[in-house]
Amino acid sequence: MHQIYSSDVSLVSKTKRKNQDIIMDEEPPRQSFCTWFHSLKVQIWIAWLGISAGIMAGTVFAIQYQNWIAVTMCFISSAFATLVLHLHMAYKKTQMAGWTSTKLKCIATVGATVSVITLIAMVYCLVVAGIEHQTIDREGLKGANLWIAAVWFFMTSKWSALTWRFARKYRAFCEETRPLLTNSSPPEYSVIP
Repeated sequence: MHQIYSSDVSLVSKTKRKNQDIIMDEEPPRQSFCTWFHSLKVQIWIAWLGISAGIMAGTVFAIQYQNWIAVTMCFISSAFATLVLHLHMAYKKTQMAGWTSTKLKCIATVGATVSVITLIAMVYCLVVAGIEHQTIDREGLKGANLWIAAVWFFMTSKWSALTWRFARKYRAFCEETRPLLTNSSPPEYSVIP
């Protein structure tokens, strides 16, 4: 039974029967959802979605609710989504080959630091909003509502963590693909007459 459902063609070919009932045509390999989701095109669209979500939410919270903590975090989240998009586009257009390892290491460090800080701020906002019994109705959202601020601290933490992740990923890829002798000077040759 396992041999019929196996993708290994050699197993099927070893079990020859009198009537060749099993004929396997070569099918193109299927892409799983995870492979599709982690493709570069999808990641670029997700980054665009993060940028637009941050800008639209920041505008709404500024005009309608005057929640300046949430507005600030919306725009910071959008900035980190823009940085993730920039990393993807630089990688796609092979512009990243000219970047130094230190530049990508600094981007990764900033992303990791901001991610940890905003995660702590999110927990703080949730605790204080619960203690102060803040509401999520239309009137409760006006002013400094910490429930909404916690959401956008989380979004900023997510985008800064993605900045950290992709900066590390692309730095490792750039270090792998660089020639071994890029930093060393060419050997000196002497001409002896």
